[in-house]
Amino acid sequence: MAIKRVQVDQLKPGMYIHDLNCGWLQHGFLRQQFLLRSDTQIHQMHRQGMHDVYIDTDKGADLPGAPTEAEVQQVLQVQLEASGAQGASLPVARVSQKEEATTAKRILGEAQGVVKDMMSDVRLGKQVDPAKALVVVDDINASVLRNPGALLSLGRIKQADNYTFQHCVSVCALMVSFSHALGEDPTSVQEAGLGGLLHDVGKMKIPNEILNKPGRLTEEEFTIMKSHAAISRELLQGTPGISETVIRIASEHHEKMEGCGYPLGLNGAQISKPGRMAAIVDVYDALTSNRVYHKGMEPSDALKKLLEWSGDHLDGELVQFFIRALGIYPVGSLVRLSNGKLAVVVEQQEDLLKPVVRVIYDAVRGYGLPPKDVHMDRFDHHIESFEEPADWGLNPLAFL
Repeated sequence: MAIKRVQVDQLKPGMYIHDLNCGWLQHGFLRQQFLLRSDTQIHQMHRQGMHDVYIDTDKGADLPGAPTEAEVQQVLQVQLEASGAQGASLPVARVSQKEEATTAKRILGEAQGVVKDMMSDVRLGKQVDPAKALVVVDDINASVLRNPGALLSLGRIKQADNYTFQHCVSVCALMVSFSHALGEDPTSVQEAGLGGLLHDVGKMKIPNEILNKPGRLTEEEFTIMKSHAAISRELLQGTPGISETVIRIASEHHEKMEGCGYPLGLNGAQISKPGRMAAIVDVYDALTSNRVYHKGMEPSDALKKLLEWSGDHLDGELVQFFIRALGIYPVGSLVRLSNGKLAVVVEQQEDLLKPVVRVIYDAVRGYGLPPKDVHMDRFDHHIESFEEPADWGLNPLAFL
């Protein structure tokens, strides 16, 4: 099987779509994989802002000279490592992951409850209470300052029936961490967090049968779903105590750099910096979350997708800062060491290629090991690669 990446402009009927390469959003195609039968399908991809897709040349027509998926991944891995070589953009954690984990878990649970109550109020026609929301933001900010990896890694765990609320809390935490990485002042950090917490408030006005549909949306349903960004803006514009920054995050997190996003089709500098940050964060959290219709990516895979979508969809310069905030092996990643052991990343260090890891498994002999923390900057071995947990029957987050 030869999988190749091609531009939508290069597609022709007879090619077989292997991956629409827009996994962070719902779209109007009922399947990710299908045979292109008409130019109408290609025009639909253009309308929905798709830029590159992957084709399977064993099941349809080829495009000579197009890069293979393996070649694309090789380039992205080099880019990811180059990003990591610039060093961490956040200071080393003040307390250990073990110390912060219990507090982070409590904060996440309380935050999800508050967001669920706020969203329920919106569904009933009530206004958002910024005071309640800011308490959540400040608690999350305090946890991130102590140890960003503890809360961010736990935020990857989501349940289907509470996904929207948990996603909002995760986006809040990621926006707070991202803002610190950019050196923003405390007010800007707080506004970014509040914007993340409320960015999907408009979804409470979307019919439940569309919002919670256990599968991909039709094109008509997707059009309705896309209206949530404009609805979010309208709801927040009429709410006392909500800044323009928060409103723009909610309105602009689905805009794209090349101008084919929604709701306004803004491009480049027309999109506010917080809006461009939120687009990156929203994509990352969606990619790394399990949903009914797709399995979440491992963090390092998701970071490579951010790099792949830089320029056309996402602000490439900000993507670099985001990667340096999370690390090229984000906390909770499963990695293989050069001595054949598997380990879970538990702490970032200034050198992002040498995090603190928790060794848990002997990949050569095939058995579990008593968890042991190792500082890679003091170790004779190095990280060879990240691993897919499912290949080993392991859940890395369970070891945090």
